[in-house]
Amino acid sequence: MQRLGILSRDGAIDVLRRLCLGEARFRELNEIVTNTRTLTRRLKELWAEGLIRKIGTTYRITGDGFDTAITIEELEEKAAQDRIDHEELVKMRQGWMRVSLTRLITLLVKEFGDELVSIVLYGSSVKETFRLGRSDVDLLYVLEDGTRDVWQREGKVFREFQSTWEYRACDYWLKSQGAYGYPEVTTLWLEKSYAKRFQPIYLDMLLHRAVLYDTDGFFQGLMKRLGEVLKSLGTTRVERPDGVYSWSLKPDIAPGEKIEISLG
Repeated sequence: MQRLGILSRDGAIDVLRRLCLGEARFRELNEIVTNTRTLTRRLKELWAEGLIRKIGTTYRITGDGFDTAITIEELEEKAAQDRIDHEELVKMRQGWMRVSLTRLITLLVKEFGDELVSIVLYGSSVKETFRLGRSDVDLLYVLEDGTRDVWQREGKVFREFQSTWEYRACDYWLKSQGAYGYPEVTTLWLEKSYAKRFQPIYLDMLLHRAVLYDTDGFFQGLMKRLGEVLKSLGTTRVERPDGVYSWSLKPDIAPGEKIEISLG
């Protein structure tokens, strides 16, 4: 309760948000919290709570302070967003990733509007295997047929994303922890009609995916139909102790038999 009281006071969250972007001196923070007495009190209170620390003449965010700022941002974004599936979003273990990807999705929705059908996160980001410095963030999005200039528009979205507080704060914090910075976001996009055809990468999404945006349940419907088809084929998934796995689509397949999977 004491911490909540401190964070509700003038300037407290502003200081945390600024220090999430990098260390700062008093005069730099004074540009954000312009009342010198108020700033002095906030810095003492935040330091006493272990949310910031002072090294020489500069102030820095602590791990607890970063987590607190991210939690506040996440609560605010959740209240503001009504088209993102927050139940799917929590499949990501890291709060910094939930907050930053929520901002990225918001930008994709803003850019593509009604042309955007689904956004799906897959791969290590929704598993226990995500490793900073080694893992990418894998994102698939589906667009209506005929959507134009996709690569140029995606580039615009990512340039804007990299200028946001969410990206910059996470990038700074990850670098301060010895990582290379924000993980590379690897994207794949499909037109809706093509998405209805079986894609081998869908096998990776059957058990581990987070469908963050899904108009009329389009992608979840594809996964449901794929699961039904694979069950009828007797498909099996074999996983080794090291986590490497393979699929046998039809164990009793006859020589020369062709397997066709339709999801449309």
